[in-house]
Amino acid sequence: MKRQRATVIVYIDGKILLVENRGGLLLLPGGGINPEESRLQAAARELSEETCLIADSLQFLFSHESQTNCHHVVWASASGTPIAGDDAMALHLFGEVDGALLTRMSAATRQIIERFQRGRENGKFPGNSVTNLEPAANPG
Repeated sequence: MKRQRATVIVYIDGKILLVENRGGLLLLPGGGINPEESRLQAAARELSEETCLIADSLQFLFSHESQTNCHHVVWASASGTPIAGDDAMALHLFGEVDGALLTRMSAATRQIIERFQRGRENGKFPGNSVTNLEPAANPG
């Protein structure tokens, strides 16, 4: 049986938030679903752990099978200031013409984003719901 993974799509300023892992690979935020969690609970937890964002609302979109995982893809509206946390080394914002980021994504991430964008174009999935961001604290 493949690993069950909550995978989150969240927009910031009209772009999709990506997490960079220790190996430099870009992924959608997410991770394993614990036995006591629903896929939406896991999505909210993973989003918070990896990005410090708090999910305000979540909507299950679809499941996607990769070679190693069964991704339960969730759209999130979130609030807070995005900061890389847990096993995320950095955060990136992906726009539709960001070729440099596209080449660093996992195959599953590319496929999920493509499927989501097609669904949005057909009116099946939520649009560009912009995250309500809190301004980052000025360190100096």
